[in-house]
Amino acid sequence: MKTHTLLSIILMSVTTGLISHAQVGVNNPTPGSILDIQASSQANPLNTDGILIPRVTDLSDVDPGAEQDGMLIFLASPLGNLKKGLHYWDNSPKKWIPYGGDWLDSYNGELKDLSYANQANANGVSVVVLDNGRIGMGTDNPVASLEIKLPGDNDIQVVSASPPNAPNLIYYTKNGTFASGAFLNNNNPIGEITGKVWTGGGASGKVAQISSLADGSHSSGNLPTKFTLSTTASGNTSESQNGNELTIKATGKVGIGIDNPTAVLHLKAGSAGGNSAPMKFKAGSNLTTPENGAFEFDGTHLYFTPNTKRTILLKGLTNTVTLNFPLILNGVTSELTLPVPGATTGSVCECAPSGAIETGLQWSCYVNSANIVTIRLSNITSGLIDPVNRSWKVTVIE
Repeated sequence: MKTHTLLSIILMSVTTGLISHAQVGVNNPTPGSILDIQASSQANPLNTDGILIPRVTDLSDVDPGAEQDGMLIFLASPLGNLKKGLHYWDNSPKKWIPYGGDWLDSYNGELKDLSYANQANANGVSVVVLDNGRIGMGTDNPVASLEIKLPGDNDIQVVSASPPNAPNLIYYTKNGTFASGAFLNNNNPIGEITGKVWTGGGASGKVAQISSLADGSHSSGNLPTKFTLSTTASGNTSESQNGNELTIKATGKVGIGIDNPTAVLHLKAGSAGGNSAPMKFKAGSNLTTPENGAFEFDGTHLYFTPNTKRTILLKGLTNTVTLNFPLILNGVTSELTLPVPGATTGSVCECAPSGAIETGLQWSCYVNSANIVTIRLSNITSGLIDPVNRSWKVTVIE
């Protein structure tokens, strides 16, 4: 009986299809398309009303061809990165594509559950959302909440057409939970901008960082913060090996190479090596009109303007040598010279012996030529004086 019924349906379908110009109706004597299938009842359908697509648990070893472009199958169990469900053959990329909307359910290479953007994936770019909420662009295995991993230009641009509502990059951090927050403790990070590079191995190295942190423990009405900037020195592999290059405290004090500045501007110490001075001025032109509080360097002199008058900051050149003056007759003077690099004629010169000197001797000094200072001893007594060998300190003010 069932065989006769099925045969009758087929014959009726073929006959109806021929009458309707190759349109076939199932449970429908007047099909409205090439194949028009109606349920046994729209209001109360049977549990068998539907179409069964061929069900498979594996794919053919031989890929379909152009004639099968658009062919449907139902994958009855997950296979590789394909999840259970409807799939169609796309002969252009020659692959089975999950059937669905713009976002499709799938796995990545590590079999992590994810959804991916169908259109982007078809163009060779992975745009995915993992089940743990991580979002990846150019990667199907993001290791951060949002990871963009594309070759070339990866800029992030935030655009606003209204200046009062200019774009902002906001970091909001609190202790506790989202529902029940707590104040930050001293040095708790608020947000960071970090630079990483390839280390030559598998891991990426953190080599530069700008951080905002709590500058003291927070409490009601007291939320001090600070900024730090750290870089990686030559020969190191991490910014943490170099310490903070710049610190801006809640008090407004700035430390360069100093983690805890104790002055408005606190500079780290220099070293004997070249290019390590704590501060250096590049020679330039002085201001046309002096400005109160300004420092200027023209390549020869360092100037400071304490009010409206520019003044030269005096250069003190010193040297200490041991001199052995000869016997000095009464009323006679004796002169010896010593080098003072940088001294120029006409500069102010001061000198003094180390310790006491023989009674009746007077001394003075002067710059008699470039880099050379003369010390003069005068015997103002009526007898002979033989000065002992002693150390003399000379200071030349340029």
